[in-house]
Amino acid sequence: MSDEPRHHVPDAPRHHVPDAPQPFTVSDVGADAVDGRSALAPEASFDARQEPREPHAGRRRRLDLEPDTVERDLVKLVLTVVELLRQLMERQAVRRFDEGDLTEEQEERVGLTLMLLEDRMAELRNRYGLRPEDLNLDLGPLGPLLPRD
Repeated sequence: MSDEPRHHVPDAPRHHVPDAPQPFTVSDVGADAVDGRSALAPEASFDARQEPREPHAGRRRRLDLEPDTVERDLVKLVLTVVELLRQLMERQAVRRFDEGDLTEEQEERVGLTLMLLEDRMAELRNRYGLRPEDLNLDLGPLGPLLPRD
């Protein structure tokens, strides 16, 4: 076994090694398996080329990173998580109101806080040109992440 570090040289010719996992591209990162193996397994190799080696027609699990939209996409993801938490807190507050767990002062403070958070969310959505429905992720067979009001 050699003590030399292994370096990947992108322009170096590749040699076929039997039973070796096939490299995958950024578009494959979300895939469940590559050749029956986990894409995140330690033995999986990564290939940072922009174009996949083999065409993957109709593949939905693609990580499209556009420099022009990275900030907006990140804001969209963060606002989606915040909106999910806001809705969960709102439901919890309503449940506690109904059960009488809160004093009148606590009810007032919670209600005001939730209204302010909703207003700030609207401001941030408007700043980045997002609509409320843009924050609702489609979870495939599970349906939408956020309930449709």
